[in-house]
Amino acid sequence: MTETIEWVSVGALGEAFRPDNNSLESVADLGGQTLLLDLEDGRSFEYTFADAHTLRWEIKCGDGIGQWSEESYTATSPRPGVYFVDFIASKRRATSVSLVIDLNKNVLTAVIGRMPTEDETREPFSEKIRLGKMLTSVKATFLRGTVGKPFSISEDHHPGTSDLIGRRVEYVYSPTEKYEHIYLNAEYYTWHCIKGIEKELCDTDRCHYYKIDNNLYLFVWQEKIVPTLGVIMIDFDKLKTTGKICGYTENAFDALTNFSVGAFATVVNSVSRPEHAE
Repeated sequence: MTETIEWVSVGALGEAFRPDNNSLESVADLGGQTLLLDLEDGRSFEYTFADAHTLRWEIKCGDGIGQWSEESYTATSPRPGVYFVDFIASKRRATSVSLVIDLNKNVLTAVIGRMPTEDETREPFSEKIRLGKMLTSVKATFLRGTVGKPFSISEDHHPGTSDLIGRRVEYVYSPTEKYEHIYLNAEYYTWHCIKGIEKELCDTDRCHYYKIDNNLYLFVWQEKIVPTLGVIMIDFDKLKTTGKICGYTENAFDALTNFSVGAFATVVNSVSRPEHAE
């Protein structure tokens, strides 16, 4: 007998997560401010936050100088002086921008996500394996930067980290949606839906970890079955997350869903491995 597995679109996932969710409230702290962001790729951006929901960016130096756009954004603050800013880049195809702006250190970490074209999703896994490609077709680019000063490698940037490896954590996003993550190694984690629209679905996907502060992390994943980019910040002091999930609304590849998420976290257990022991 052939079993049928129904994978859920990101649009349907967003609808399921929306009611009575545990997302952090948006903040208006950045409204009225202009920040100069210098990135390690040589570009300087001027970000002007008109209010709590609208920003204008312009490239002031480097490739693309003079380019600008106005965007609708969301901002949350998991800790004082640290902001998670997220928006869809309106002038680029299927691209999202997530910024961890750390005004305590005057540094930032940018995550530029790009959803695949339909043709990219059609490439068989067997062919990707043959060519040595990643199985996921979702792209994620990471850039370090500084706030209000020229970029320097010597600044206190957010480093990659192995702190999460070996932990098993449950996340409650709403009364109806509950997941667990198992952080396996430096490049992969396993997710499993315990309760909700994706109940009993699970997979192991590509991921990335950055340490923002003590017990505060940036975690990013790229799913391969349903093209999905997740970008969240995890505060293990407060046992709370904030972030977003992005992907195509349906399977037509013509509209994006980019929605805020937040969860209450419970550390189920933690396995200490010799190569990652503190």
